[in-house]
Amino acid sequence: MNEKFYAFLDTVKKTAKEVRHAASSVGYLARKEAGKAATNAQLNVQILAKQREIQTAYQGLGKLIYDQHNGSDTESGALMEKLEALDALHLEVAELEKQAGRVSVVKTCPTCGAERKEGDAYCRVCGAKLKTE
Repeated sequence: MNEKFYAFLDTVKKTAKEVRHAASSVGYLARKEAGKAATNAQLNVQILAKQREIQTAYQGLGKLIYDQHNGSDTESGALMEKLEALDALHLEVAELEKQAGRVSVVKTCPTCGAERKEGDAYCRVCGAKLKTE
């Protein structure tokens, strides 16, 4: 009877070690996943901030175009600067989305870096011939 009891205690001890190891592994995986979630949340906050910047840039661009329409004397390079800044913001959002593991990736012109649409044969900004993919 004593031998059966000690065998039972050995089994309990072995099981406790296995449970402790499994719990440690689960804890490690939980910390790892929590870290990924925190990183992803930070990327989402950055994406939202950039999207707000894009909306503000669109508003500034619209005002500039409307002022030109009304005959206001505006600097000729101001429009191009705003467009280039907007392009840069879109590329930053695309990079952040790529880092966050989102599928949508902005396709760009290899010559000027402008965003291109599906099926474009030529760049809408610089006119360069685009390779069809």
